Amino acid sequence: MQLRRRKTLAHVIGGAAVVATAALAAPALASAEPADLTGPDISTSVDGSTLTVTVANPNEAADSSCGAFALDAAKLPALKEDPSKVTEPGFLTWQTPVADRVGAGAESTFTADLADGIYAVIGECLSVSDPAPVVGDPQIVPVGGLFGSLDFGSLQDLLPGDLGDLGGLLGKLTTGSTQPEA
Repeated sequence: MQLRRRKTLAHVIGGAAVVATAALAAPALASAEPADLTGPDISTSVDGSTLTVTVANPNEAADSSCGAFALDAAKLPALKEDPSKVTEPGFLTWQTPVADRVGAGAESTFTADLADGIYAVIGECLSVSDPAPVVGDPQIVPVGGLFGSLDFGSLQDLLPGDLGDLGGLLGKLTTGSTQPEA
């Protein structure tokens, strides 16, 4: 069951970026040791129905990249239970375009127009040379309408800090999806 989840997620989040990065970095990686990854620094803001997400990649490894995704906050328990749900059409509301993932030491800002609601924004970093990507804690972001004026403050601490096997599933991005589970 876990292998299927890992395979499915690997195809959705950053697969093309990993392939492109691997092709560019392959000569340099021949003798490279895996680098420890740090999760991205993300900040969010909302103006009306426009979500702005800034993703900063604090990693030094040239083959690292970071991104973020947003989903309806009510889907967090389903994501924790079954991380492969991110592959289902419509499960994610928004994600960093694969071609725009943030490279080592860089920062980028993305915007998305979203329907009124409460969203969870999650940052993640991965590296071709490190098989253990890092997934950040969800940030709860109210967008538009009645929710746009709410401040969740300390309620953020009630979020699940552990998203289950999501980090493990992202790990398959760097090793390919056709390997049997060890």
